[in-house]
Amino acid sequence: MNKAFALAVLMSAATMGSAYAREMGTPVKPATDVAIVYTDPETADAARRLDIPDTIVHPSRSMIQKAQAEIRQDPALHAALVRQDVELNNVVAIDTAADGSRIVYVR
Repeated sequence: MNKAFALAVLMSAATMGSAYAREMGTPVKPATDVAIVYTDPETADAARRLDIPDTIVHPSRSMIQKAQAEIRQDPALHAALVRQDVELNNVVAIDTAADGSRIVYVR
Protein backbone atom coordinates (compact mmCIF):
# COMPACT_ATOMS: atom_id res chain seq x y z
CA MET A 1 0.00 0.00 0.00
CA ASN A 2 2.83 2.39 0.84
CA LYS A 3 4.50 1.71 -2.50
CA ALA A 4 1.29 2.50 -4.36
CA PHE A 5 0.91 5.75 -2.42
CA ALA A 6 4.53 6.74 -3.07
CA LEU A 7 4.11 6.00 -6.77
CA ALA A 8 0.94 8.10 -6.90
CA VAL A 9 2.73 11.01 -5.19
CA LEU A 10 5.66 10.81 -7.61
CA MET A 11 3.38 10.67 -10.63
CA SER A 12 1.39 13.61 -9.31
CA ALA A 13 4.53 15.64 -8.74
CA ALA A 14 5.79 14.85 -12.24
CA THR A 15 2.50 15.93 -13.76
CA MET A 16 2.40 19.13 -11.73
CA GLY A 17 5.95 19.98 -12.77
CA SER A 18 5.20 19.67 -16.47
CA ALA A 19 1.99 21.68 -16.06
CA TYR A 20 3.95 24.39 -14.27
CA ALA A 21 6.54 24.40 -17.07
CA ARG A 22 3.77 24.85 -19.65
CA GLU A 23 2.37 27.78 -17.67
CA MET A 24 5.81 29.38 -17.58
CA GLY A 25 6.04 29.20 -21.36
CA THR A 26 8.72 26.52 -21.41
CA PRO A 27 7.94 23.83 -23.97
CA VAL A 28 7.78 20.36 -22.46
CA LYS A 29 9.56 17.91 -24.73
CA PRO A 30 8.62 14.25 -24.51
CA ALA A 31 11.41 12.00 -23.34
CA THR A 32 12.87 9.70 -25.93
CA ASP A 33 14.19 7.10 -23.51
CA VAL A 34 12.82 3.60 -23.14
CA ALA A 35 12.60 1.69 -19.86
CA ILE A 36 12.63 -2.09 -20.11
CA VAL A 37 10.70 -4.12 -17.53
CA TYR A 38 11.11 -7.88 -17.63
CA THR A 39 8.11 -9.89 -16.50
CA ASP A 40 8.07 -13.53 -15.61
CA PRO A 41 4.68 -15.17 -15.12
CA GLU A 42 6.33 -17.92 -13.07
CA THR A 43 7.48 -15.47 -10.38
CA ALA A 44 4.34 -13.64 -9.41
CA ASP A 45 5.94 -12.21 -6.25
CA ALA A 46 8.58 -10.34 -8.24
CA ALA A 47 5.88 -8.84 -10.45
CA ARG A 48 3.93 -7.70 -7.40
CA ARG A 49 7.02 -6.01 -5.94
CA LEU A 50 7.41 -4.03 -9.15
CA ASP A 51 3.68 -3.18 -9.23
CA ILE A 52 3.27 -4.78 -12.65
CA PRO A 53 -0.42 -5.28 -13.42
CA ASP A 54 -1.53 -8.89 -13.77
CA THR A 55 -2.83 -8.10 -17.28
CA ILE A 56 0.77 -7.43 -18.33
CA VAL A 57 2.24 -10.43 -16.52
CA HIS A 58 -0.36 -12.59 -18.30
CA PRO A 59 -1.03 -10.59 -21.50
CA SER A 60 -3.79 -11.32 -23.96
CA ARG A 61 -3.00 -12.15 -27.57
CA SER A 62 -4.43 -8.78 -28.69
CA MET A 63 -2.21 -6.90 -26.23
CA ILE A 64 0.89 -8.64 -27.59
CA GLN A 65 -0.17 -7.99 -31.19
CA LYS A 66 -0.73 -4.30 -30.41
CA ALA A 67 2.74 -4.01 -28.86
CA GLN A 68 4.36 -5.78 -31.80
CA ALA A 69 2.54 -3.49 -34.26
CA GLU A 70 3.71 -0.42 -32.34
CA ILE A 71 7.32 -1.60 -32.63
CA ARG A 72 6.95 -2.12 -36.39
CA GLN A 73 5.40 1.35 -36.86
CA ASP A 74 7.95 3.28 -34.77
CA PRO A 75 11.53 3.07 -36.12
CA ALA A 76 12.96 5.02 -33.16
CA LEU A 77 11.39 2.63 -30.67
CA HIS A 78 12.58 -0.35 -32.72
CA ALA A 79 16.13 1.02 -32.76
CA ALA A 80 16.10 1.74 -29.02
CA LEU A 81 15.01 -1.82 -28.26
CA VAL A 82 17.65 -3.30 -30.56
CA ARG A 83 20.33 -1.13 -28.87
CA GLN A 84 19.29 -2.57 -25.51
CA ASP A 85 19.41 -6.16 -26.86
CA VAL A 86 15.69 -6.78 -26.40
CA GLU A 87 14.28 -9.81 -28.20
CA LEU A 88 11.54 -8.00 -30.10
CA ASN A 89 9.26 -11.03 -30.31
CA ASN A 90 9.23 -11.17 -26.48
CA VAL A 91 7.70 -7.70 -26.07
CA VAL A 92 4.22 -8.14 -24.58
CA ALA A 93 3.10 -4.57 -23.85
CA ILE A 94 4.17 -0.96 -24.28
CA ASP A 95 3.07 1.88 -22.05
CA THR A 96 3.71 5.61 -22.31
CA ALA A 97 4.75 7.44 -19.15
CA ALA A 98 3.59 10.93 -18.26
CA ASP A 99 6.82 12.44 -19.59
CA GLY A 100 6.43 10.75 -22.97
CA SER A 101 9.00 8.03 -22.34
CA ARG A 102 8.09 4.44 -23.09
CA ILE A 103 7.87 1.51 -20.72
CA VAL A 104 8.34 -1.74 -22.63
CA TYR A 105 7.32 -4.96 -20.91
CA VAL A 106 9.27 -8.03 -22.01
CA ARG A 107 8.63 -11.64 -21.00
